[in-house]
Amino acid sequence: MLKPDRRFSIYPGMNTLSIIGAAVVAVLACPSMLIAADDRIEEVVQRHLEPVVEAGLIPGAVVGVYVDGVASYYTVGALDFERDVSPSIDTLYEIGSISKVFTGVLFADAVRRGEVDKDTLVDDLLTEGVDAKDYKGTEVRLWHLTSHSSGWPTGPANLRPVDGEDPFADYTEKKLYKYISSASPMTVPGEKFEYSNLAVGLLGTLIAKNLDSEYETIVTERIFEPLGIEDIQISLDEDDRERYAPATSGGRMTKHWSTMGPLDPAGMWVASAPAMMEFAIANIEGGDGDVFESFKMAREPLGDNPWGGKVCFGWMLYPDDTTWWHNGMTGGFSSYMAVNPSLKFAVVLLTNGASGYTTPVGTKIFQELAGMDVEPVVIQKQRVDEAYAERLVGEYKGEAFTIYITQEGGKVFARLTGQSALSLLPMEDEKKFRYEIVDAVLEFEIGDEGEASKVTLFQNGMEMPCERVE
Repeated sequence: MLKPDRRFSIYPGMNTLSIIGAAVVAVLACPSMLIAADDRIEEVVQRHLEPVVEAGLIPGAVVGVYVDGVASYYTVGALDFERDVSPSIDTLYEIGSISKVFTGVLFADAVRRGEVDKDTLVDDLLTEGVDAKDYKGTEVRLWHLTSHSSGWPTGPANLRPVDGEDPFADYTEKKLYKYISSASPMTVPGEKFEYSNLAVGLLGTLIAKNLDSEYETIVTERIFEPLGIEDIQISLDEDDRERYAPATSGGRMTKHWSTMGPLDPAGMWVASAPAMMEFAIANIEGGDGDVFESFKMAREPLGDNPWGGKVCFGWMLYPDDTTWWHNGMTGGFSSYMAVNPSLKFAVVLLTNGASGYTTPVGTKIFQELAGMDVEPVVIQKQRVDEAYAERLVGEYKGEAFTIYITQEGGKVFARLTGQSALSLLPMEDEKKFRYEIVDAVLEFEIGDEGEASKVTLFQNGMEMPCERVE
């Protein structure tokens, strides 16, 4: 039986620290020499991004590089799969979980101002009548939320979308508080890293309410306005939407996310590459003023992450202890950002394709420009024989959900009840497929002839069989 707090979720924003990316970024050697020549930077960017574009995983991307006090920008590929139009450096992208860095800075800023404390109990900031559950007497504190150690899962179990391509559209504060009041943490708060959009979303929402403000408003006032940054926002006007890149996933068009509701602080910001680079440069160069003090605090480690580095106030810190980074993914976008203040070096990568390859590509661009010898990522096989793929197509019903399998030219897609369709990658045994952007595997039961009779979903140590519906 599928446990409520471990409900399988295929929403890309739920697992933005991608499985592929984690394997690549676990160790970052100490950089020795930066490449400064513009033509060489462009060559590196093209070399690492072109395989992903050519494989049809993303339509294109914008990359920003800051080195030797100069920011430069590079575009690769097209704005979408249907038009031969290049993206602009002013194109707007959903940045997904890089938003957690902004929420971490807001938290650090509130701590520095004495408005909250790192050890403030979540219960102390909740609306009257809403009481957070503890874990055997240990209560959740604010620093547990930003460090992904609250014990709460990636997403709330009562997130049941009406529209799988816009999964948070109908998720409200009332639903969030109902979940917080009913679900106990799964582990002792403060002891175990469990990546959680739920936790960071709650953190930003609670801090803003405690300051009698809206989340987007308070972040803009305290972080972006002091820096003069104007092109990072959640609310978009008509002019913004004209620059908004189309959303794609698995080589197909999909929807923009309209909102994440009370979980906006975990992943709903939209930005251009130059605006993101302005934020990165401010973290590198520093300056006088409250916002720079908050930046410094936000980079302080709070605990360990699973890849050998540290987790800070939103930021992740590489094992080299000098490079801070984060990545992001929504239903139709993925992103990567890394800053190294000691080297005065930063890389920003924004793309309108939800792909697990964005993080390793961004990492390799960063590594090669930092003087390391790295090769482009190897793109896994994307398709199977079209006739074989057609034998997998169908509806498979399980105890907790139904899986719908479709295919396009040998590219196989899976959609769970109430969720969006995501692409699958064939494994060595072509009865098995793994999701490109989440840590889950589907295994089909299929003979030498005829249609598959069953598919089993493997995730979080669970096996969830689904039988074909005729």
